[in-house]
Amino acid sequence: MINENDFHPILRMGITVDEEIFIAKKISKILSEIQGKILDYACGNCLIPIYISITNNKEIYCIDDWKYVNRKEVEGLISKYTAKVKLFDGLDKIPFSDKYFDFIYSVMYFYNLKRDKLKETLNEVLRVLKDNGKILIVDMIMIRGKIKKEMEERKYSLDHYEEANGLFFSIWKKL
Repeated sequence: MINENDFHPILRMGITVDEEIFIAKKISKILSEIQGKILDYACGNCLIPIYISITNNKEIYCIDDWKYVNRKEVEGLISKYTAKVKLFDGLDKIPFSDKYFDFIYSVMYFYNLKRDKLKETLNEVLRVLKDNGKILIVDMIMIRGKIKKEMEERKYSLDHYEEANGLFFSIWKKL
């Protein structure tokens, strides 16, 4: 399947490649039932979307600013694994129209953001989520309260929650 030696850990994420594989397996199970357009926000080295694409035969749209990973290397990995993964620039301004995606997920990104930037980023991410869509946030347990507050202020309710290996996996839907 995936050779972990093909991927480099991403400083911004603060996790190992082994931990990324663990997360990819959990997200892959969640996404097995999802239909429609899927966005990986702040995709990093693309291990997770590549894994999901090849295990679930899904097309994954990926957005990053490519500051922490070489985009050409990622394109090579997508080709090597024949994954249906499409890369885009635009963490600050997602290059898609309003309500474009059915499901969005983000792994180990929001904990890095100060409150004002978190608010701005969540507004942009939720702009491209369909009204009946869902968003999965995977992050460190210590910030779950901050995420909960921000999502509830935006009229989203918790649809699913679990914890594993010091991480929380929370799926939100619009009220």
